[in-house]
Parts: sequence; structure tokens; C-alpha cells
Amino acid sequence: MKHVIGFSGGVDSQACLWWMRQKFGDEDIIAMNSDVGGHEHPVTTEFIRQFSETVFPVVQVTPLIKDLGTRGTRPGKTRDRRQEFDDNDVLTFDRLAYIKQRFPSRKAQFCTEHLKLAPQRRWCNENLRDKGIEFERYTGVRCDESDARKNTPEGKWDDYFKCQIHYPIRCWTKQECFSVLKKAGEEVNPLYRMGFNRVGCAPCINASKADVREWNARFPEMIDKVREWEQRVRRTFFAPCVPGMRINWIDDVVRWSKTAFGGKQPMLPIVEVEAAAGMCSSSYGLCE
Repeated sequence: MKHVIGFSGGVDSQACLWWMRQKFGDEDIIAMNSDVGGHEHPVTTEFIRQFSETVFPVVQVTPLIKDLGTRGTRPGKTRDRRQEFDDNDVLTFDRLAYIKQRFPSRKAQFCTEHLKLAPQRRWCNENLRDKGIEFERYTGVRCDESDARKNTPEGKWDDYFKCQIHYPIRCWTKQECFSVLKKAGEEVNPLYRMGFNRVGCAPCINASKADVREWNARFPEMIDKVREWEQRVRRTFFAPCVPGMRINWIDDVVRWSKTAFGGKQPMLPIVEVEAAAGMCSSSYGLCE
């Protein structure tokens, strides 16, 4: 029996992997990373590389066009755009948006399936199931992340992977994840020390107002990337989030991120000052 976990470079999956290693030892654990179509920040990519070399090996899985599958495909432009690529072409984040003619959103988060789950399922089928090796999945989902996850069970059957899935740290807080890893002597993704709450995609379609401000202040090239994608796909990256606007392009969202009280009052440039000085601004006590 193999125990499989998707390793994103975030603290939740890292803490879950630590738990698994205490429970099962290292021999039968497989950690894998799917690079979400090249949408990770280089800091995250480098962190995963170093973690794989010094702490625990991480299998790299690249999303491919064939990971789109056929479910949800409709006649017309979506299908036509997919036919512009071969099945084994790399599926990047912007290619996914181009084919779907829109970016993912909180209510239609198809990026998770096509850029993370489907490539990992393909790897498990080709390297485990097709060779007669049984496996179970583990994930760092926690109950306090959202209302949708507050009733996360200890485990259940996963229809997508056709195996059992477990949620061993579902009752942990994010702070507890950081504390456990600190006691274990494991470094965490450096982006957390810069004040980011989400460190997978750069930025995530669910990024908070504070995270958008951090990206713009510390890594404006990530904002430039999104602006270029919006122009190419001709759709907004973020769902409506700026008060008073039905459609908000990336520059609208960045301007809003620099305000308080519903966009009515400019905020002091604290983030910009910290970014320029290379200061640590973690909200999890990582600088102490």
C-alpha cells in the first residue's frame, strides 16, 4: 500500500506530509507536485526543489492537454480551441483559460482539477494502479479554512481517484501547522515570511485583498503576467470583487488593494516600505 499526497509548497500539505512520515515512515509515501501550469512563483518552485533534495523527494508531474478530459466539453469554440493543441502538449494556466475562454473562479475552480488533480491521477494510474499497486490519498485540507470545509470528515471514498482519501490534519489550525514544522526543524516557503497567505499560484484566483497588494509591492512582474493574460484571453482574471464595479481588470483590483473601508480611504504604504527594505511581515510569527 502506497500513501500519496499532493505537495503544493504550502504549509498545509507540508504539515500533512510530516504527519504521514511519523505514521508510516518514508518508504511507502509518495509526494508529488503539479506545477499548476507554470503559475507558481519562482520562490515556490525553488523551495520545492530544495525540499525534494534535502527533506523528502517530491515527484514532479506536468499537466498536459489530455488532462482536460472530455467531461464538460461543449461543441463550439471551447472544443475548437482545444483542437489547436496535441494531447501531449503542456497545459499551462493561460492555455487553460484560453481553451475555456475564461479564467477559473471560486464557483468554477476548474484549475484545481485540470492542473493538479488530473495530472496526479494520471501519474497514479500509470505508475501504481496499472502495475497492481494499491494506494490511498492524503490531503492537508483543514476545517477552519472555509465554511465549505468545516465538516471535513476523517476520511471517505474518493470517486475521482477511485481510492480512499484521508484528512489527518483537518482539526489543526494553520498556526499549529507552522509550529509543528518549526519543532521538526523544517523550513517553510519563504513567501510566508513576506506576508503572503496563499503561496501556490502567483496570484491565486482566490487571493485576498492583502495578497494582491503584496504581489504588486514585492513581485510586480506577477501582476504584469496577469495583465498580459487578460489581454490575450479577453477576460478578467478576478471575478467581480471591487465594490461598485461589475467588471474589474487586474489594474482595478490592484488599486482597490491599496485602500481600506470599502475602497474609500487610501492605506499607508506599509507593504511597499517593507518590500523595499526586504523586511519580514509574516502574520504567523515566523520572524520571531
